[in-house]
Amino acid sequence: MIQTKKFIKNLHIKMKCFLFDIDGTLTEPRQPMDSEFAIWFENWVSERNVYLISGSDLPKIQEQIPSKILNKCKGVFSCMGNEFWIDNKNVYKNQLEIPEEVENFLESKIVNSDFEHRKPPHFEYRTGMLNFSIVGRGASQSLRLYYSEWDEMRQERYEIAKEFNKLFNKKYDIEALAGGQISLDIQGIGKDKGQAIDHLDYDNYVFFGDKCTPSGNDFALYKRVEEKWHVQDYKQTFSILKNKYV
Repeated sequence: MIQTKKFIKNLHIKMKCFLFDIDGTLTEPRQPMDSEFAIWFENWVSERNVYLISGSDLPKIQEQIPSKILNKCKGVFSCMGNEFWIDNKNVYKNQLEIPEEVENFLESKIVNSDFEHRKPPHFEYRTGMLNFSIVGRGASQSLRLYYSEWDEMRQERYEIAKEFNKLFNKKYDIEALAGGQISLDIQGIGKDKGQAIDHLDYDNYVFFGDKCTPSGNDFALYKRVEEKWHVQDYKQTFSILKNKYV
């Protein structure tokens, strides 16, 4: 009987798929994974079907997640799921062309923003998407935090995304969503994190993300999964895993 229960438990683990956002879910935004969490997570991943999915490109993911963990994951979806990697080999890439009108709209938001501190570049073109930031991707960690707190009060990113989507959703079939700590992720409608499910084949999925509201870049995947966790930070992810999935 004990062996049968163990077999059923192992079979259940094999048929369940875990999907994790990275920034704000497994790490602090754009920071390496916490060492204690990384050691525990490496062992945990070894016995499960785990995929990572991020708005960042693969090199940035590799800066944050230890290679031992990446090597034990079944795959990595980067650039909002517009790239898929297995064993460091690319499975597919989606492409996206950003119209000049869209770039001009975003440029105007930089010029007219009330946030005075800027550290370019403001545009980072990734596979199948554009990452846009008012404060700029050259911002230091302290400036990123300052902007994040300012944006929390002013809701600048969400207001830009709302206006962007009203103007361009139907015209160009593209959308803007708040992602990470300081930016907007712009991609084709349907070419978001939710597309990861279309490339996988498991009986059920568990998703962990921190931007799970309709204006966040985890929402498309969050709404496609029945078992899901909207977390505040990696510490909450760590706690849930230890208490619910061991």
